[in-house]
Amino acid sequence: MNSFEQGNMNGMPPYREPNAAPVAELKHSGPGIASFIIILVAIVGYIFSIAMITAAVIGIVDQPIEAITESLMEQAGAILGILLMMVAAILHLVALILGIIGLLIKNRKKLFAILGLSLSGGILILLIILFALGSL
Repeated sequence: MNSFEQGNMNGMPPYREPNAAPVAELKHSGPGIASFIIILVAIVGYIFSIAMITAAVIGIVDQPIEAITESLMEQAGAILGILLMMVAAILHLVALILGIIGLLIKNRKKLFAILGLSLSGGILILLIILFALGSL
Protein backbone atom coordinates (compact mmCIF):
# COMPACT_ATOMS: atom_id res chain seq x y z
CA MET A 1 0.00 0.00 0.00
CA ASN A 2 1.46 3.37 -0.92
CA SER A 3 1.27 6.58 1.11
CA PHE A 4 -1.60 7.91 -1.01
CA GLU A 5 -3.84 4.95 -0.16
CA GLN A 6 -2.80 5.01 3.52
CA GLY A 7 -3.68 8.69 3.78
CA ASN A 8 -7.20 7.97 2.51
CA MET A 9 -7.68 5.02 4.86
CA ASN A 10 -6.65 7.04 7.90
CA GLY A 11 -9.13 9.79 7.17
CA MET A 12 -6.42 12.16 6.01
CA PRO A 13 -6.71 14.17 2.80
CA PRO A 14 -4.96 12.63 -0.20
CA TYR A 15 -1.36 13.59 -0.82
CA ARG A 16 -0.78 16.52 -3.16
CA GLU A 17 2.43 17.89 -4.51
CA PRO A 18 3.42 21.04 -2.58
CA ASN A 19 3.82 23.16 -5.72
CA ALA A 20 0.69 21.87 -7.47
CA ALA A 21 -1.79 24.49 -8.59
CA PRO A 22 -5.22 24.30 -6.91
CA VAL A 23 -7.90 22.68 -9.00
CA ALA A 24 -10.38 25.32 -10.16
CA GLU A 25 -14.02 24.38 -9.89
CA LEU A 26 -15.97 24.66 -13.13
CA LYS A 27 -18.63 27.35 -13.40
CA HIS A 28 -22.07 26.76 -14.84
CA SER A 29 -22.60 27.68 -18.46
CA GLY A 30 -24.20 31.14 -18.76
CA PRO A 31 -26.20 30.33 -21.90
CA GLY A 32 -27.30 27.08 -20.24
CA ILE A 33 -28.71 28.93 -17.23
CA ALA A 34 -30.40 31.42 -19.54
CA SER A 35 -31.87 28.56 -21.59
CA PHE A 36 -33.32 26.92 -18.48
CA ILE A 37 -34.86 30.15 -17.16
CA ILE A 38 -36.26 31.16 -20.55
CA ILE A 39 -37.89 27.78 -21.16
CA LEU A 40 -39.54 27.99 -17.72
CA VAL A 41 -40.94 31.40 -18.66
CA ALA A 42 -42.09 29.98 -22.02
CA ILE A 43 -43.86 27.09 -20.25
CA VAL A 44 -45.74 29.56 -18.05
CA GLY A 45 -46.60 31.56 -21.18
CA TYR A 46 -47.94 28.45 -22.92
CA ILE A 47 -50.08 27.57 -19.90
CA PHE A 48 -51.56 31.08 -19.63
CA SER A 49 -52.18 31.33 -23.39
CA ILE A 50 -53.97 27.98 -23.50
CA ALA A 51 -56.07 29.03 -20.50
CA MET A 52 -57.00 32.36 -22.15
CA ILE A 53 -57.90 30.75 -25.47
CA THR A 54 -59.90 28.01 -23.75
CA ALA A 55 -61.83 30.55 -21.69
CA ALA A 56 -62.69 32.48 -24.86
CA VAL A 57 -63.76 29.37 -26.75
CA ILE A 58 -65.95 27.97 -23.97
CA GLY A 59 -68.25 30.99 -24.14
CA ILE A 60 -68.99 30.59 -27.87
CA VAL A 61 -68.89 26.83 -28.39
CA ASP A 62 -72.67 26.48 -28.81
CA GLN A 63 -72.76 28.70 -31.94
CA PRO A 64 -72.52 27.51 -35.56
CA ILE A 65 -69.00 27.18 -37.01
CA GLU A 66 -69.22 30.36 -39.13
CA ALA A 67 -70.25 32.43 -36.12
CA ILE A 68 -67.51 30.92 -33.94
CA THR A 69 -64.72 32.32 -36.10
CA GLU A 70 -66.27 35.75 -36.18
CA SER A 71 -67.02 35.78 -32.45
CA LEU A 72 -63.55 34.49 -31.58
CA MET A 73 -61.85 37.36 -33.36
CA GLU A 74 -63.96 39.86 -31.43
CA GLN A 75 -62.91 38.57 -28.02
CA ALA A 76 -59.83 40.16 -26.55
CA GLY A 77 -58.98 37.06 -24.49
CA ALA A 78 -58.56 34.93 -27.58
CA ILE A 79 -56.42 37.50 -29.35
CA LEU A 80 -54.22 38.04 -26.29
CA GLY A 81 -53.92 34.27 -25.85
CA ILE A 82 -52.79 33.84 -29.44
CA LEU A 83 -50.26 36.68 -29.11
CA LEU A 84 -48.97 35.24 -25.81
CA MET A 85 -48.55 31.84 -27.49
CA MET A 86 -46.50 33.48 -30.26
CA VAL A 87 -44.26 35.20 -27.70
CA ALA A 88 -43.86 31.91 -25.83
CA ALA A 89 -42.93 30.17 -29.10
CA ILE A 90 -40.24 32.77 -29.81
CA LEU A 91 -38.89 32.38 -26.27
CA HIS A 92 -38.98 28.63 -26.78
CA LEU A 93 -36.77 28.86 -29.88
CA VAL A 94 -34.37 31.21 -28.08
CA ALA A 95 -34.11 28.72 -25.19
CA LEU A 96 -33.45 25.90 -27.65
CA ILE A 97 -30.62 27.83 -29.31
CA LEU A 98 -29.11 28.91 -25.98
CA GLY A 99 -29.23 25.31 -24.75
CA ILE A 100 -27.24 24.16 -27.78
CA ILE A 101 -24.73 26.99 -27.28
CA GLY A 102 -24.45 26.10 -23.58
CA LEU A 103 -23.58 22.52 -24.48
CA LEU A 104 -20.87 23.62 -26.89
CA ILE A 105 -18.98 25.82 -24.41
CA LYS A 106 -15.91 24.04 -23.07
CA ASN A 107 -14.72 23.96 -19.46
CA ARG A 108 -18.17 24.71 -18.03
CA LYS A 109 -20.75 22.65 -16.21
CA LYS A 110 -23.50 21.62 -18.58
CA LEU A 111 -26.34 20.75 -16.18
CA PHE A 112 -28.56 23.75 -16.94
CA ALA A 113 -27.81 23.53 -20.66
CA ILE A 114 -28.93 19.90 -20.67
CA LEU A 115 -32.05 20.73 -18.63
CA GLY A 116 -32.96 23.68 -20.87
CA LEU A 117 -32.32 21.72 -24.04
CA SER A 118 -34.24 18.64 -22.90
CA LEU A 119 -37.24 20.70 -21.75
CA SER A 120 -37.18 22.68 -25.00
CA GLY A 121 -36.90 19.56 -27.12
CA GLY A 122 -39.57 17.70 -25.18
CA ILE A 123 -42.05 20.54 -25.37
CA LEU A 124 -41.28 21.04 -29.07
CA ILE A 125 -42.08 17.38 -29.74
CA LEU A 126 -45.30 17.65 -27.70
CA LEU A 127 -46.35 20.78 -29.62
CA ILE A 128 -45.69 19.10 -32.96
CA ILE A 129 -47.82 16.12 -31.88
CA LEU A 130 -50.54 18.50 -30.61
CA PHE A 131 -50.67 20.43 -33.89
CA ALA A 132 -50.58 17.20 -35.92
CA LEU A 133 -53.52 15.81 -33.96
CA GLY A 134 -55.38 19.12 -34.27
CA SER A 135 -55.06 19.09 -38.05
CA LEU A 136 -56.76 15.70 -38.38
